[in-house]
Amino acid sequence: MCALFGFLDCGRKIPLKALQKLIQVLANASEVRGEHASGISYMKDGQMTIYKRPKPAHKMKFRLPNHTRAVMGHVRYTTQGSQDFNQNNHPFRGHADMEFAFAHNGVLHNDMELRRDKQLPKTNIETDSYVAVQLIEMQKELNFHTLKNMAEDVRGSKRKIK
Repeated sequence: MCALFGFLDCGRKIPLKALQKLIQVLANASEVRGEHASGISYMKDGQMTIYKRPKPAHKMKFRLPNHTRAVMGHVRYTTQGSQDFNQNNHPFRGHADMEFAFAHNGVLHNDMELRRDKQLPKTNIETDSYVAVQLIEMQKELNFHTLKNMAEDVRGSKRKIK
């Protein structure tokens, strides 16, 4: 179910052409975890850009602007909310004290309970993962503490490690 992928080029040493190829290769390789939708987020001229579509990664053309240093990507295996309604696909845009992008790999089992108990705003986004964005937004800041609070509130899939 779903996969996250991406890169961080701290030293700005990798040519753009290589990064373009890298993000497509990573997305295509991740596709074994989900073919229903694909998306990426990155910063361009100080603004966050999110590009996502209800398509498998191998049918996407990810183009990055010059000087891209970091990309976060997601391939989706739909568990809740139709991928054809593109707002349900990852990454999600969030706003706290700064704009952020959020993607999640897994299933949240207490999303309806959190919506009710925390009185989260109604939204037309139907996926369980979007609750995490709303939990961060209601704290009005994005930092380690608010991420920790969100992570402690959500209850997701548990996987036994052998």
